[in-house]
Amino acid sequence: MKQFNRNTIYALKRAYGVKAVYYRIISKSLDLTTGQQVIITSTTTIRRVIFLPTNVERITLSKGNFYFDPNKRLVIIDRRDVDFEIRVGDYIIYDESKYNIVEVNNYELDAAFSLIVQSDDRAKWLLASNNLVIAGEASHE
Repeated sequence: MKQFNRNTIYALKRAYGVKAVYYRIISKSLDLTTGQQVIITSTTTIRRVIFLPTNVERITLSKGNFYFDPNKRLVIIDRRDVDFEIRVGDYIIYDESKYNIVEVNNYELDAAFSLIVQSDDRAKWLLASNNLVIAGEASHE
């Protein structure tokens, strides 16, 4: 059974695997002089993160009704690709978009992590010279 799971994960990585950067939040603090939140992270580049396509999106059952949440995606990370535990609250940058990790589960016999991630549409994330820059606009009328 374990070999079957490994073969399945391998096939998914070949079909849907993409390069992504995992951001692990080390600490958060507030700079009292500027009022801005300071977040210290460590990054890990993962060569093959399985981002399942949107047509395999998660359908949620709520109060007897099915609904589709287009902002949530199912992601699978092979345990052999990371040497740490995946945590809720950390995030992944893929294709210049930020995905917050909202749920972490073990995938079949601890072969992988199964994640539910939610896209962060509040900001456009750009990668520029190894720095993460938040670009966005605010208007007041």
